[in-house]
Amino acid sequence: MSLSGIGDLRQHLLSTQDNTRLKTELNTLVEELTTGEKSDLTSHLGLSQVGLNSLDRQLKMLGKYEQVNEQTSQILSTMQTVLEHVDDQRSNASNTLLTISDSSTPLELSRGSDAARASFEATVQSLNTRYGDQSLFGGADVEGTPLATADLMLSELQTAIAGLTTATDVSIAVDAWFDDVGGGFETIGYQGDSTGVVERPLDANQFISIDARADDEAIKDTLKALVKGVLANDPSISLDLAENRNLQQESAVGLLNAAENMADLQARVGFIEGRVEEASVRNSAEQTSYGIARSEMISADPFETATRLEAVQLQLETQYTLTARLSRLSLTEYLR
Repeated sequence: MSLSGIGDLRQHLLSTQDNTRLKTELNTLVEELTTGEKSDLTSHLGLSQVGLNSLDRQLKMLGKYEQVNEQTSQILSTMQTVLEHVDDQRSNASNTLLTISDSSTPLELSRGSDAARASFEATVQSLNTRYGDQSLFGGADVEGTPLATADLMLSELQTAIAGLTTATDVSIAVDAWFDDVGGGFETIGYQGDSTGVVERPLDANQFISIDARADDEAIKDTLKALVKGVLANDPSISLDLAENRNLQQESAVGLLNAAENMADLQARVGFIEGRVEEASVRNSAEQTSYGIARSEMISADPFETATRLEAVQLQLETQYTLTARLSRLSLTEYLR
């Protein structure tokens, strides 16, 4: 091959390399101008790459806490909905039973008992509500069902009061079934965990404890009062008309008295909701702060990038022009 041929080949290779380099740089600058971020962070940051990695870890961790807090908030909201429904059932039954008086007819007593039964069944069903595959009112036992069925509990209570003939005796027996250590409610009625609570993280340093359970005193007081209203007209014990009225009236008073404790229970859950909301706001503020810091570290100055882009474009255009002119060079063109 002649020296002239070798020179032309070398010139072509150099020109191709320059074109490739300029195109690559052009694409990089276009990407940086579009995204607003440096494409080569290692070269851009140098030793500051460690700081960027730390920010990324913080943002990832805060993102996980954000997801946990969102789920916790939904769980607590569902619990509040359940407690509101339980309180509505308490109020509805109370309003019906409060109409019972010494002159109430057997039909009115039957209606009162039916209202108590409907509210009792609805209350038990509500307290067994699940969030996904997790029970809400069983304490640390999130897999099981907190309460036995309404029918099972009523059946057990009917056995407990069999043979009793006065409202007072029935009331004492029902209270014992619900309140005594080792009693019916503890061994049969409530099937959840009796000591534990559900703990969930708010952030790296704080946890909340969700302690609202179906064996809470507010819940038990409501269930007890409803059961008395149901059993007052139960044919298996056959209370006379006066004792039936007395027990339904006691049921109404018990439901009224349970209102305060139910409100306290809802307030406890509401307080936890507030803590979760505060943590979410705090985490969101931290995410914004870290996000701004990260953006400042990796951002590409738009004016500088645009200036460099224009310069590279000019270089590339010049390269194309020179290449075109060189490709047309010949002795004939020179002599002209």
